[in-house]
Amino acid sequence: MHFFSIVNNKRGSALVVALLMLVVLTLIGISATTTTTFELQIAGNDKLFKKAFYAADGATEMGGELIEQNIEDRDWVLGEDGVNPPSAGNPLNRGNVSVESENPYMNREPMDGIPSDANRDAVYPRAVANSDPHTNIKAVGNTTLSTGSAVQLIAGYEGKGKGAAGGGAWITYDVRAERRDLRNTEVRIRLGWRHVL
Repeated sequence: MHFFSIVNNKRGSALVVALLMLVVLTLIGISATTTTTFELQIAGNDKLFKKAFYAADGATEMGGELIEQNIEDRDWVLGEDGVNPPSAGNPLNRGNVSVESENPYMNREPMDGIPSDANRDAVYPRAVANSDPHTNIKAVGNTTLSTGSAVQLIAGYEGKGKGAAGGGAWITYDVRAERRDLRNTEVRIRLGWRHVL
């Protein structure tokens, strides 16, 4: 009988309810903190990816421009000694870009895979260690004849009217960039660039 009188006694029930509420609120708080931490990590990784993506995307555009400038041979700065053509130890410098191939527009071998620290035409920024964030650029071109047309009105080839023809050639480049950034972030972009001859 003594047991039933203790159960019917309602003293201290508020304390038990308050403790249960504190436990529930603590669990909700821990869950919210964990969720917030994960969301911050996701946002940080997304920021790093976007930064690396836009750097690689810009590098493909830069690669196309380097091809054009190399073809036109305008305003090239020779290697560090100012005389020798570029090599692994003596690159061409274009602003903050180091061009490690003497004539990157002459590459004709098919490119397998991606540019790397050992197989690249240019690197941005120049004078960077391979362990630091940087972008490798590689380009390979393929010369083809462009489509042309011929139109004869009446009989242009006989001199009784007029004729028109068009055509030529172009070099289609496969420009690839690989961005290596913080926290092992790697982004690879591929771009087609056409130089009309």
